[in-house]
Amino acid sequence: MTFDFLPVIQPDGDHGAHEHAHDHAQGHGHELAHDPPLRTNVLPLAPMHLKGGWHPAPVHSFTVPLWFRGVYDEQEAARERAVIFDRSHLGRFYVTGERAAEVLARVLATDARRIPPGTITRAVACREDGSILDIPTLCHIAGEGGDPGRWLVITGPRAQVRLYEDVAAAVRPDDDVVVRDRLEESVLLSVQGPGSEQMLAGVVGPTIPAAVPLGEAHEMLLGGFRALVAHHGEIGEDGYLFLVSPEVGEHLWEQAMTMQIEPAGLAAYDVMRLEAGLIEAPTETPVPATPFHAGLDALVDLDGPEGPRDFPGAAGLRALRAGAPLERVLRGLRLDGPRLAKRGSRVSAGGADVGACVNAAYSPVLGNGIAVAYLPPHLERVEVDTDGVPQPAAVVALPFVDGPRGPATA
Repeated sequence: MTFDFLPVIQPDGDHGAHEHAHDHAQGHGHELAHDPPLRTNVLPLAPMHLKGGWHPAPVHSFTVPLWFRGVYDEQEAARERAVIFDRSHLGRFYVTGERAAEVLARVLATDARRIPPGTITRAVACREDGSILDIPTLCHIAGEGGDPGRWLVITGPRAQVRLYEDVAAAVRPDDDVVVRDRLEESVLLSVQGPGSEQMLAGVVGPTIPAAVPLGEAHEMLLGGFRALVAHHGEIGEDGYLFLVSPEVGEHLWEQAMTMQIEPAGLAAYDVMRLEAGLIEAPTETPVPATPFHAGLDALVDLDGPEGPRDFPGAAGLRALRAGAPLERVLRGLRLDGPRLAKRGSRVSAGGADVGACVNAAYSPVLGNGIAVAYLPPHLERVEVDTDGVPQPAAVVALPFVDGPRGPATA
């Protein structure tokens, strides 16, 4: 069967707000004021963002900062120094208990049982047909007690409720596992940039950033409250995630401003994560894209210690793995000229239509337009329809920008 992989959000929830905010940020949408008012959740740090001059937009049931000082200025600060993002619109919940990894393994295509304590890593969850439901981040937390059964799951922006409910439903009576939602009880902040470790020393002290190696997640006391600190780059730079109480989050945000860590919004984040090849569901994974189509093969564990694993989508993924080569795979497009693509721009090769861009942006790092699309794997050159004008583009592997590039050095 041939799929077109059109960039159409499936009706899993409220997509209109995000699509509109994204188009507005890219400069080709309608004004937000022309739309009917949307009921959205309020971020705990919204008063601070308002005081900081945010430009808000409704995104995935929350009103979030789209930008502060300016999208390009924020990208420059992130690439040269460090910025702080409020990522509290993402779902997050704890899974605790000796058999917590087994519960997660029943839901995720990624076998959580193979992830060692202290590790932060991406995972993938699928629907029954094998298409991608979400690309969450898993933190197998390393605490002082070395408890192997404590996990934090950070969902994508549109799976806040769905993934939590799926994991909670996978708990069996004899598992003795607790699933606790933290969406309304915490703040998720992300500090990203080559100067992250050095600049955070003035925010939380020099001990904490240095105590968490790259790729690890630790629980520790921060401001008298238990907090999670993960050393995790998300935009092709060094970076840290902080899951803290709203009180501590407010203090951390204020201290970051004092240390010249600039606030940045979703518009800059989305461009930089695209440059770093960090795809997000469902924006870059429209149905029927599976992890194999999206280049996420390494996150799929079809077999475990017990043999073939059983999880949503397992049968379809096994059939796909055993079948003919994939007709389409996710590829990057680097446009040759000054024109820019946008989400939905058609892609052609040799005069034939071969697909559509599922996301696109201008890359300040590369100095030209970039996009991603599901294309036949043999293509090396294509043309992208940029508002009626065909723009030549090279087909490239992701990421566009190598990373994370690690801490800044003197």
